[in-house]
Amino acid sequence: MAQDVTVRVLAERYQHSLDTIKRKLDDGLGVLLKLAADIVKPSRGEFAKPSPKLVKDGRYWPFFEKCIVALDGTHISVRPPSNSAEAYKGRKSEPTINVLAICNFSMRFIFAYVGVPGRAHDTKVLTHCVTHEPSFPHPPNGKYYLVDSGYPTRTGYLGPHRKARYHLDLFARGGPPTSIRELFNRRHSSLRSIIERTFGVWKAKWRILNRKHPKYELKKWIKIVTATMALHNFIRDSHYEDRDFAYWEVVDDYENHGDQAVENEEEGNIEHTPYIPTGDRTMETLRDGNLDLLSQGGRVEARDYLGGVRKP
Repeated sequence: MAQDVTVRVLAERYQHSLDTIKRKLDDGLGVLLKLAADIVKPSRGEFAKPSPKLVKDGRYWPFFEKCIVALDGTHISVRPPSNSAEAYKGRKSEPTINVLAICNFSMRFIFAYVGVPGRAHDTKVLTHCVTHEPSFPHPPNGKYYLVDSGYPTRTGYLGPHRKARYHLDLFARGGPPTSIRELFNRRHSSLRSIIERTFGVWKAKWRILNRKHPKYELKKWIKIVTATMALHNFIRDSHYEDRDFAYWEVVDDYENHGDQAVENEEEGNIEHTPYIPTGDRTMETLRDGNLDLLSQGGRVEARDYLGGVRKP
């Protein structure tokens, strides 16, 4: 999975028959799936206290003190079933599966739902997981997950302000925030980038995930994707130095794995799939409270952080 080599190459390397290699790969994959059930989930006390990464960073604390993890979807290329190929046409009409994942601020996956056809909207995938998946880790009362503009803001899920710049590359190209709402979005985007960077290290380490035309049929491919997430967490939990994690922990630029949110944002035309209930007032009030904190004279280190910000 790390080198994306063929079964034939492995058979030559280890001097065994193709059947033996295939059988042993299936055995190993089965063990990794058992590991995934134990390791791709919240650890004990995961949501009990805020991450030290938040507490120690003045950009985020106390504005996001109730934030516990980040949630997003990403697309992985797939060889679709011939009888339903159309449903798997995701972004750019390429066949993909839409993977919904939740990670903590240690770049560790705590939930993943793998195998949804690429055409499914991120919000529809989340709706299914929230309502039908018993293992889905719901946000505790009073706390929330960070989500991007592709998801509606509702209880337990805090998105950015709409109709204001959000993604980091928009600020990189267009200059620093010019209002308190943009400042909030800039910090929200910076904090939420943990999920994008987690996707980045995951895809960088397991080359097989980057294959445009996977060799394996869908059922096995889903198992392989799940197994790589288990190995990702295993490496992270080992606390050994890892160059891929070290790089993606501090990288400023990252790929947006959403559904063209940046392009829509630039055009001022962000589209959202309806989600019941929508427009949750509790989360909007919490977000407005963060605006008040940011606008208070003592907390607007914004002038240093932004190089000068115009208050609304």
